[in-house]
Amino acid sequence: MDFSPDPEQQAVADVVTSVLDRDNSWEALVAGGVTALAVPERLGGDGVGLSEVATALTEIGRHGTISPALAALGFGLVPLLELATEAQQDRYLAGVAKGAVLTAALDEPTAALPEQPGVTLAGNRLSGTKIGVPFAEQAEWMLVTADSGVAVISPKAPGVQLTKTPTANHSDEYVVVFDGAEADAVLDGASVHQMNHLALAMIGAYTSGLVAGALRLTADYVGSREQFGRPLSTFQTVAAQLSEIYIVSRTITLAATSVVWRLANGLDASDDLGVLGYWITSQAPPVMQLCHHLHGGMGMDVDYPMDRYYSTIKDLNRLLGGRSHRLDRVEVASAAEPGEGQQPAAAGAMFVDLTPEQRKLQAELREYFANLITPDEEKAMATDRHNEAYRAVIRRMGRDGKLGVGWPKEFGGLGFGPIEQQIFVNEAQRADIPLPAVTLQTVGPTLQVYGNEAQKKKFLPDILAGEVHFAIGYTEPEAGTDLASLRTTAVRDGDHYIVNGQKVFTTGAHDADYIWLAVRTDPTAVKHKGISILIVDTKDPGYSWTPMILSDGAHHTNATYYNDVRVPVDMLVGEENGGWKLITTQLNNERVMLGPAGRFGAIYDKVYAWATTPGGDGVNPISHDAVKRGLGEIHAMFRINELLNWQVAAAGEIIDVADAAATKVFGTERIQYAGRLAEEIVGCYGNPADPATAALLRWLDVQTKRNLVITFGGGVNEVMREMIAASGLKVPRVPR
Repeated sequence: MDFSPDPEQQAVADVVTSVLDRDNSWEALVAGGVTALAVPERLGGDGVGLSEVATALTEIGRHGTISPALAALGFGLVPLLELATEAQQDRYLAGVAKGAVLTAALDEPTAALPEQPGVTLAGNRLSGTKIGVPFAEQAEWMLVTADSGVAVISPKAPGVQLTKTPTANHSDEYVVVFDGAEADAVLDGASVHQMNHLALAMIGAYTSGLVAGALRLTADYVGSREQFGRPLSTFQTVAAQLSEIYIVSRTITLAATSVVWRLANGLDASDDLGVLGYWITSQAPPVMQLCHHLHGGMGMDVDYPMDRYYSTIKDLNRLLGGRSHRLDRVEVASAAEPGEGQQPAAAGAMFVDLTPEQRKLQAELREYFANLITPDEEKAMATDRHNEAYRAVIRRMGRDGKLGVGWPKEFGGLGFGPIEQQIFVNEAQRADIPLPAVTLQTVGPTLQVYGNEAQKKKFLPDILAGEVHFAIGYTEPEAGTDLASLRTTAVRDGDHYIVNGQKVFTTGAHDADYIWLAVRTDPTAVKHKGISILIVDTKDPGYSWTPMILSDGAHHTNATYYNDVRVPVDMLVGEENGGWKLITTQLNNERVMLGPAGRFGAIYDKVYAWATTPGGDGVNPISHDAVKRGLGEIHAMFRINELLNWQVAAAGEIIDVADAAATKVFGTERIQYAGRLAEEIVGCYGNPADPATAALLRWLDVQTKRNLVITFGGGVNEVMREMIAASGLKVPRVPR
């Protein structure tokens, strides 16, 4: 999987950027050859495809250019390239390279991008009303969606009436009334469905650029604007707000990228298009307001660029029909079985899907996890997540060879990569299977890099066999988020370290074989420099724990105590006083682990199954709009989170700090919202006297309480947001 732009796309981005950096105007785009890029070579253009046009629109959006570009390229050029005959292309695209404007009439007074338009096409004549038609008066040709197809007409044809209407960004927009106006042609074989899909994809690409451009503008402003003697970005609240815009920008870009890639490769994009439309309308408008807020009065200046971004987003939101309208168009269906996947077209080419081999693995794991746990084991783990039943499940997974999916073959794994490991985690979470996540996904990979040969030989085979379990000993009563302030000490005594101190919230420590313990080995060094990682055997008589029962009613975590615990020197991981690097490596892996899309899938699957089963009144709960919309929201969050997971996994072994933090923040905060939403749906439209409804409510209660911890586990989200701002946007960081 590869989200990187192809060389052709990057070349287009470079051209557009070069042009608009000099002159941010439509005239410059024409003079610079941008409008000719996708025109067929036989008509004097460069003949690039849909993906490259989307790239151009993204860069135009990034520059906040107010122009006919979206209408001409996205609504006119792309549909004609995809849906028209060569003869029709020759007629309607002849002047595009030199700046001729095209547009499309898509919206109607009662619906945005309707699949069944009210405008009629009978005997080649159009009748009815379209609204929100951009640059209609300037256009040479207009594509029109009608009840029986897609027509092309001149806006100046008899029977076409144009009325200019207001827009937020002051660009030209019209209501167009057709009174038996004769179309110039009908695009044979083209459907309204196809036309709407192409238009929405191009809006997605353009919006991706708009939000990214506003984000960069805002980051530069708060990074340089000073108040109280320091840059605005160094205030924690500002950094948090900036990170929210970053996450929205990243997720819109991922959704748009997936849609464009699928359409460009002839694949069904219906599901992703539904998610994209909802995501744009629900996420882009509020973060544009947040950008304005961070700019203060400067953003209100009409000559400052911020207004262009916000106003254009407002117009696009209206064109799409708004959040509620788009939510109704998110597909709500039972979880599809993994498909066949796609083969990458070529090495180095963008590829946003799972391969056939990865889809096969996904299907195998889904079936495997569905039958892994017995009812007795499930019951035993309900109140103690780390006990003999849990160990039996993990040993079974080890015997079945399932634990080493993402591990290299040299360490006993199956030799797959991060994508396959992410599939493994998502499918386990979807089936609500407890994983030895700390041991398998954080300690194991860190040992592979920093462990000595003896440690690798001792621990890695047993981890893959499901025979050994680690707990992480980081947090202390006075050192939580400020982990570098830890006080637990390790003093060298010959060939041992003597460890003394206390840790809290040590998950699984009551059943762990070893503690991955952060200790201070040099009390004189600055706090980040004097830390080491030791592997502590829990059989040592100086080790003890007391349970901490959490709000879900289960024993997950503990306070742990270290009284003159003797740790052999060969259980030092990496270098003495070099533990901070190991901690950050382990936490980066853990942060990705805390945001798997499978959590959303588990909630969606269970609520969907309940909603499609008749209740006591014989009515399926999904017949209620609120239930369907709630499921639509959960599905949209699942798909966006899945794309985030894929993007981070596709980056390979070196996990970007900002992307890892963004995945963690998004996944942990949105899953809490998804849980609340699910409880509202089932609580309102279900009867708790029904055993199935009662069981679902109990399960949701446990899940929502269990998921409270993940916004601060692995690094509290407020600090994650600071990391996103500083690392992802390169602004001055919040001081400590």
